[in-house]
Amino acid sequence: MAIVKMSSFNLLAFDSERENLLHEFQKFNYVHFLNLENDESLKEIGLCKVKVPENIVAINEEVSKVNKGIEILSEYEIKKSGLNALKEGTKTLNFKELEERASQVDYNITCNQVIDLNAKIESLNQDISKIETSIGELNPWTKLDNPIKDLYSFNHIEVMIGTIPKKLKQNIESDLVDTEYTYFEILSEDKENLYVLIMTYKDEFDLVKDILKNNSFTNSKIAIEGEPASEIAKLNEKIKSLEHEISNCQNQLKSLSSEIHNLEIEYEYLMNKKLRLIASENFLTTENLNVIKGYIPTNRADEFNELVKTTLNNVYYLELEEADKDDENVPVLLENSKFVNSFESLTAMYALPKYNEIDPTPYLAPFYLAFFGMMIADIGYGILMLIGTLVALKGFNLRESMKNSIRFFHYLSYSTIIWGMIYGSFLGGIIPLPALITPAEQYNELLIVSIAFGTIHIFYALGIKAYINVRDGKFMDAVFDVGFWFMALIGGGLYLISIVVGLSFTVKNISLAFMILGMVGIVLTGGRDATSIPGKLAGGFYSLYGISSYVGDFVSYSRLMALGLSGGFIATAINMMVDMLFAKGILGIIGGIIVFVVGQLFNVFLSILSAYVHSIRLTYVEFFGKFYEGGGTRFRLFRNKSKYIEVK
Repeated sequence: MAIVKMSSFNLLAFDSERENLLHEFQKFNYVHFLNLENDESLKEIGLCKVKVPENIVAINEEVSKVNKGIEILSEYEIKKSGLNALKEGTKTLNFKELEERASQVDYNITCNQVIDLNAKIESLNQDISKIETSIGELNPWTKLDNPIKDLYSFNHIEVMIGTIPKKLKQNIESDLVDTEYTYFEILSEDKENLYVLIMTYKDEFDLVKDILKNNSFTNSKIAIEGEPASEIAKLNEKIKSLEHEISNCQNQLKSLSSEIHNLEIEYEYLMNKKLRLIASENFLTTENLNVIKGYIPTNRADEFNELVKTTLNNVYYLELEEADKDDENVPVLLENSKFVNSFESLTAMYALPKYNEIDPTPYLAPFYLAFFGMMIADIGYGILMLIGTLVALKGFNLRESMKNSIRFFHYLSYSTIIWGMIYGSFLGGIIPLPALITPAEQYNELLIVSIAFGTIHIFYALGIKAYINVRDGKFMDAVFDVGFWFMALIGGGLYLISIVVGLSFTVKNISLAFMILGMVGIVLTGGRDATSIPGKLAGGFYSLYGISSYVGDFVSYSRLMALGLSGGFIATAINMMVDMLFAKGILGIIGGIIVFVVGQLFNVFLSILSAYVHSIRLTYVEFFGKFYEGGGTRFRLFRNKSKYIEVK
């Protein structure tokens, strides 16, 4: 359970074998390439960067086409929903199966059909939209029961059709009262306008025209010859015809939706093919030879050696050696048990370890497990987590990353149940249980337990720091940076306890001496990297000042008690409200059940979220801050991150 040992490789191979070699590397998967673009020593001898083949443009076009086809068909695919979808989950293929299945798929025909049908639907919808716009323009004029062309066929009558602002309705009606040979009708209206018809003899046309102008009349041109209502009916019939065509296209797409899985396979295949071409950019080349550098896990060195030998028919040059542990370019790959692996996301969220560090995951996992459970500490909540995670793990086909996340909470559920037994808490005390510690009454004892856990956590972190120093041959650093701090902190702690509790005079004096010796050691060695004596002393006193941060660290662990109490008090308060409602009769019982379920579920969510965040905080600040730096480079497996199908 640690950082996987790496071996670096230098490979010279003919350029003509590059495509085949990369294909075999992708099958192997565990290859991390170094980008040689900035390696000036190689460029000085005439090597240049490999240019990505032009056919990557073609692959991008293929990927875009397949992805477009998937997006379109996904709208017409009959998908399983709810639990059935989770049970089916993500399909899984190994790399060989992926390539075999992809070679059997003629995706171009399917994609072309799908894209053409979708384009036709979009075009038809645009036509419908235009027709609907035309109908919208005609709707205000449906009261005109004569053909529009006939309205403009009179010899002595002028006809005007248009709009007037609705707020001027009284004005226009008042202004037209004095006219003798003018007909005015409001055909329809909306929020802003009146749609009007005006008919007047030519003798009054100028007068009416001025009146209309003064009332902000806007002339409307109706681009039809027949009656608006009959034209609308024709347009509606046309819409029905277009909708029928759309329905036919959609039915064809529904029948093609059975091909979506094949397109997903093709997508994953093309993305891996694209990755092989992009990987070429990491290499340098002469006219005929490629220079390839990278890393592989040391335990796979023999397999890698045999792969290169078989693929290149013994025509190559390969150097393979264990990576220098202090080389910052060495990528990091973690390998842990199933239990520890589920906690790796916490380490990765902070930063992967450098290659010369240790993997902190196995060391943080048991403490995180204990802290999380202590902050929730309820048997009922733990059982809910346990059942939920078991159902998800056993009943659903999940991606490996999702399984790890759920497995993470599955393990945490056990700690939650155990701490619930210690506190005697089941859904906030709804069922009375015996307890080793009663939080509401023994909060002082609980605070002491929390600080004790914190002390163990911090000292354990310092012990890891000492181990790293000893491992790296820095024995005196282990004494100076850890040993003296152990003396100062343990001595100081015992001295304070002896004052408060009243321990023996001997214990008090010994602990005081221990504390003073530790502090003196910190002052004398804390600034040892400085060049002058004043600088060394200043650095030493500054290091000793760091003892104040330890006080803050110890106090920080009081959150273990505080969050456990808060979650328990909220659950108890919910139960009290439920008891009051139950006393109100049948309606109160129904309301009480609702309050209980909703309230407890909300408290579960709140408690889990709080415990998750604060346990991380204790890990990152109080624990990692003592020994862990991080900043390593992740080992990049030579596979594209799958989108639709999990490729193993």
